[in-house]
Amino acid sequence: MHRLVLHALLALTLVLCALPAQAEGKRAEEKRAKVEQRLKQVTAKILRQEVGLDDQKADEVMKVLVKHQVERRTLQQQHRQHRKAIGELLQSDSSDEAQYKKSIDGFRSTQKKLNGVRDREMDEIAKLITPKQQAKLFRALERMRRKLARRQRGPD
Repeated sequence: MHRLVLHALLALTLVLCALPAQAEGKRAEEKRAKVEQRLKQVTAKILRQEVGLDDQKADEVMKVLVKHQVERRTLQQQHRQHRKAIGELLQSDSSDEAQYKKSIDGFRSTQKKLNGVRDREMDEIAKLITPKQQAKLFRALERMRRKLARRQRGPD
């Protein structure tokens, strides 16, 4: 269950990080700030209404999520760069096995580090809320992640 919540948090963060990357300069910073503020509001609402936490517990869980945000975001950026490098190598039909190895090794390394961050985060959250509350949190975050992903893709 912990890993599922962590994966939901990772996916949500990936979606949110991708939004401002599409814009440039100051506009991107403003958009990112708005998105992050809105995310905090929605997460606080989820913690209180859907998970059923009181204000104190919701604030404690939010602090855990925010505490790991910078490290998670940095690793996610590195992870995307490695994934992009692999895609470019495949797209160009490169025969440079050393570059493939470097990109794959980097991808796997950041993936392991991300899993470690998620595990630490969920271990901390597990100390604060019950397993049932963790399940509710996971379900709500998954729903939010899917909704954000649909918005980012736009109409088909």
